Amino acid sequence: MENSPPSNRWLSFPRVLWVSLGAALALCLLVAKAGFMPDDFVYLGILGKVPPPAPLANSAFDLYRIAAGDAVAQHALVEKGVFPWWVVPDLKVAFWRPLSSALLTLDYSLFGTQPLGYHAHTVLWYLGLVALAGVLLWRVLPGAVGAIALLLFAIDDSHAATVGWLANRSAVVSMFFSLVSLCLHLEWREKGRTWALPLSVLALAVALAGGETALIVLAYLLAYELLAAPGRPAERLRALVPTALVLIVYMGVHHRLNYGASGSDMYMDPMDSPLAWVKEALFRVPVNLGGLLLNAPVDFVGEARFELPLLIVGLVALVLVGLMVRASWSGLEETERRHVRWLLAGAFLATWGAASTFPSSRTLFVPSMGAAVAIAMVLHHAWRKRERSWRGRTLAIGAGALVLLHVVAAPYVWWSTLNLFSLISAGNDRIQTRFQENLDLKRLPEQRVVLINAPNAMVGIYASVQWWATGKALPRAWWTLSFAEGPHHVTRTGPSTLELELERGRFLTTIGERIHRSGRFPLATGHEVALEGMKVKVLEADEQGVKKVSFTFDVPLEDPSLVLLHYNNRKLQRFVPSALGTPVSFSFL
Repeated sequence: MENSPPSNRWLSFPRVLWVSLGAALALCLLVAKAGFMPDDFVYLGILGKVPPPAPLANSAFDLYRIAAGDAVAQHALVEKGVFPWWVVPDLKVAFWRPLSSALLTLDYSLFGTQPLGYHAHTVLWYLGLVALAGVLLWRVLPGAVGAIALLLFAIDDSHAATVGWLANRSAVVSMFFSLVSLCLHLEWREKGRTWALPLSVLALAVALAGGETALIVLAYLLAYELLAAPGRPAERLRALVPTALVLIVYMGVHHRLNYGASGSDMYMDPMDSPLAWVKEALFRVPVNLGGLLLNAPVDFVGEARFELPLLIVGLVALVLVGLMVRASWSGLEETERRHVRWLLAGAFLATWGAASTFPSSRTLFVPSMGAAVAIAMVLHHAWRKRERSWRGRTLAIGAGALVLLHVVAAPYVWWSTLNLFSLISAGNDRIQTRFQENLDLKRLPEQRVVLINAPNAMVGIYASVQWWATGKALPRAWWTLSFAEGPHHVTRTGPSTLELELERGRFLTTIGERIHRSGRFPLATGHEVALEGMKVKVLEADEQGVKKVSFTFDVPLEDPSLVLLHYNNRKLQRFVPSALGTPVSFSFL
């Protein structure tokens, strides 16, 4: 150990490690009620070998290939309604996660469709991750700051979404092996133990097989070599060569097997569209910083009215917590400063790595380790000094606010997040029941289900997926016409034609809609999509988005081969076409 152990025996690392594991376990017990989330039904259907509505390329080791970027194959999926009509023809959202796919396959073989076993498996990985974070922090910050940081990391409420959302277990698995790699890298660089280098490289390869989260964790390794590692700059650069070689091989495999992201605003690949990625990152990074430092509710950023406030909170958080960290810097020993420096820089770089995905509590997962160190510095310094000057009192007030936000509020946020997951899971089951009440299962194979408006993107994307994954009879097609928010106006303009417009705003502007079509690929007036049985035409569009769309079917709207549904007043109902030219208005709320 480079530092002397803390004088306060209550903050001794072995004690805090066990307390942190106990606290993490207590919070993780709340996942028992979470159930399956909507996207979990994708892999449940694949592993259950349910015949798909159109050919899928997924396998037991490739469960995270959402869209393959194949325009021909994708059109068949649009025909059946797996993707919405506005999808970019060559949309690609494909993640190389063979290890995480294999673990889900193992779960399915052991637990089938009972979610509790899946969640218990995830909790074990999370506890292992907390223990590994403890090993790392004990190695570099064995004093009180490291001990406090470990506890803050273990109970960080932004982790609830990652732990409770089964498809996101890949982030926990990938970060687990990434920390193994980082610890071994430090063993090699700090103590000169050459045997640790090949093991570090091997652990990094396993981490990359778990998921792209490993690329974000590499921000810490890069920051360490740039700011804290021993040796001259040339030696530090040489120390990055093994990692660089692994990344070159990884990127080659990634490209060869057609993984990556393009055409979506939810997932962005900086290699695919660097300028667009930078533009989004300049917004996403401050928002993520607000969530990391002041516990701002970044999950609300999907609503336009919250974007500017969350951006401002993020910038304010960077300034306020930055000033508190600066005020606490003098309280660190020189060896502590060396390691704190790279941990904080690594966290900041990691927020840029996480900017490839739309901001949410899940994007805070990797940067939260360094952020915990920053907050721990402030808390420890404020408590140890307890100065009576105005600066001391100001720091104490700030530290008190951080305790409220990151410690006192943590159990409630864990509960509320996982309770929300439980409500979503139960709500999806109710939605399936409502569909079943409105559909004739015997006639369904000859019919096309047309959902005019989904109450949200989750329902729009996954209602048909859950229907398929649970083995129910499939219709000839399941088309959802709109995921847009707010009241809709529908007008019958012909025997087989509907026109759809919004009371306010534009289509294809929310992040739920832009999963399938980035704002970089706007639809112009006159754009048409021809499907087997339905033709879509954009009637009006401007710089803000699509204003009006028409849908022409191959049979009159009253034909029994069409099942028209819509959401109105929080209920799924049959839609009865009105007289020609008479608009009908409805809203989910």
